[in-house]
Amino acid sequence: MKSVRILCICLLTVSAVIGNEKCPGVTVNVSEESDVILPCSLSTNQNLEQKLFDWRKKAPTKQEVFMYDGGLHYNNGRPGQDEHFRGRVSHFPQELQFGNASIIIIRNTTVADSGVYTCDFPHLQPEQRFCIKLVVGAAPKPFVGILNISEDEALLKCEVRGASPKPKVEWRDSDGNILPAEEPQVSHTGERYDITLLTTVTRTNSSLFHCVATQEELGHVTRD
Repeated sequence: MKSVRILCICLLTVSAVIGNEKCPGVTVNVSEESDVILPCSLSTNQNLEQKLFDWRKKAPTKQEVFMYDGGLHYNNGRPGQDEHFRGRVSHFPQELQFGNASIIIIRNTTVADSGVYTCDFPHLQPEQRFCIKLVVGAAPKPFVGILNISEDEALLKCEVRGASPKPKVEWRDSDGNILPAEEPQVSHTGERYDITLLTTVTRTNSSLFHCVATQEELGHVTRD
C-alpha cells in the first residue's frame, strides 16, 4: 500500500416543501461560518420605505430574527430581537424603493441557524408571507489512518467529526468500488455527528484508497 487519500463527495438535494407553511418557499444551502442572504421580494416592486416586514424563525425553534417598520428596526434601537441573531443580521436599505427591502443577510452562520424562516408583510392587502428553509452544513474533511499493518493486509480507519447533516461514510478503492467495512461507529451531540469506519485491505486490493463522506443536502467535494 503506497498511500491513502481522502475523497469527500457531497450531493445536493433541494426541496420547496417546508413543513405546513402555506406560502411560497425556497431552500437555501450554505456552509457553516459563511454569510447567507435570505431572499423575500414583492413582485409588485412597490416602495417599502414606510412599510413593515418581519422575519421570524419558525422551526425547529421560534425566534425573532429581524423587524423593519417605517425606518425603525433592530439595528437602530428597536427592541425584541432574539439574542442569537443580535449583531448578525442586516437588511439592504438601498433596495427598499424597489420592493426588495425584505432581503436580509445573516453573517457567520452556524448549524444552529438551520431551520424554517418566514418573512411577513402583515399590513399589505392582501397580507403576504414567504418561507425559506435554511440548511447550514458542516462538512469537515475525513481523517484517515492505519491502525495495524502486516505483510498481507492493513486495517484502515476513517473518522468524520462534527459533521451536519449526518453523512454516509464509505471506503472505496481507486476504481470507485465500495470496500467491505465494519459497522460504522456513530455518536452525535445535537445536530453534529462523529462517525468512525474501519476496513481491512489486502495486497490484492488497489494501492490507493478513499474515505468518502456523502451529505445529500449539501453540494461539497473536499479532498486531501
